Amino acid sequence: MALAALICAYQESDEPGGALRATLPLAGRSVVERQARLAAAAGAERIIILVERLPPDLAAAIDRLRSEGVSALVARGVAEAAASVQPADRLLFVADGLIAGQGHLSRLVEAQGTAVLTVPDQSVDDRFERIDAHSRWAGLALLDGEMLRRTADMLEDWDLQSTLLRRAVQGGARQYALRTDPGDEPPVIAERAEDLDAAESRIVERAGAARGDWASLYLLGPIERSLTGLLMPTSVTPGWLDITAAALTGLAALLFAQGWLWAGLVLVLVSTPLDGAAERLAALRLQPRRGLGWWSYILPALAAAALVALAWALGRTAGWGCLALAATTLAFLLALRGETGAGMPASARFFLAERKGMAWLMLPFAAAGLWVTGLGALAGYAAGSFFWAQRQVHRPRD
Repeated sequence: MALAALICAYQESDEPGGALRATLPLAGRSVVERQARLAAAAGAERIIILVERLPPDLAAAIDRLRSEGVSALVARGVAEAAASVQPADRLLFVADGLIAGQGHLSRLVEAQGTAVLTVPDQSVDDRFERIDAHSRWAGLALLDGEMLRRTADMLEDWDLQSTLLRRAVQGGARQYALRTDPGDEPPVIAERAEDLDAAESRIVERAGAARGDWASLYLLGPIERSLTGLLMPTSVTPGWLDITAAALTGLAALLFAQGWLWAGLVLVLVSTPLDGAAERLAALRLQPRRGLGWWSYILPALAAAALVALAWALGRTAGWGCLALAATTLAFLLALRGETGAGMPASARFFLAERKGMAWLMLPFAAAGLWVTGLGALAGYAAGSFFWAQRQVHRPRD
């Protein structure tokens, strides 16, 4: 059975000007965009957004979703929403203005039959609809297309959210209590922008939590955070940042080959925070990143070309040994990539040689005028990283 999602987007917020809850800003986008992306990540093949009116900001949010590959349909009424699903479809129902964690949606989708997610009555306010004396609705339910169609036939002037919830509970829907583990994200039903402040802080913090190398954590983290903050409300995509990093690195290789060493090094250093900012931006927008396809090899290949071009330029005066150092560095880096791909945890790779750390390691040698010595240091760093990783991967396990 296919999984669809129905997101309510018709209730007005408490903000001046009659803005909808669905269009309240969250991490550079809107509430409805995050709801749709969470539903898509949970497996929903179609996202149906139930509206009564379509103001420009809501239309723009839906257009962004469609342009980014999310199958978002607009239903101008309950009857149109019901016609968009098949009776046998499983339906993930999302309350208007709700922001919940991905784990809550995944848990509900794994349920059998109809189900509703609940929260303890004393932990939330009246924005969460009461189910009984002890629990309230957490804003998520798993229903089916047939229930939505029957409800649409008898709805009249009643509110869809409340009516669907009552019918699900009266029909024996299984109730799943919201887990209260410290790491769980509490659900929020936003009526004003300030209701989302804590949720946005958690989203931004989580987007930058996983840093896979020492340069990103200790040197580039503040730059990546600032850049991500500037780009959050814009239309800039993570792919644009990837392309910019690749273009700067390729241009740096050309400058190195022409003997403009400092200009090339500056461009390489400028490119280093861009892919990290792209990862953060993708995490904020719940956009999947490219896997091990052809794109993942472009930036490392251009960085390798820049290293060879630098060695070529230095070799004009210092001899062919510079090219030998570059070749040795690249050989160890390729071997290191093979070793670290054998299941080594990310924590064990933290201090190993990689593009960004090696670029910044070259800086103090360049500042002292010791370019050739810097090449030797990079070769030693790559060699040491390889032998350490090899020992970690192949040592006997107790």
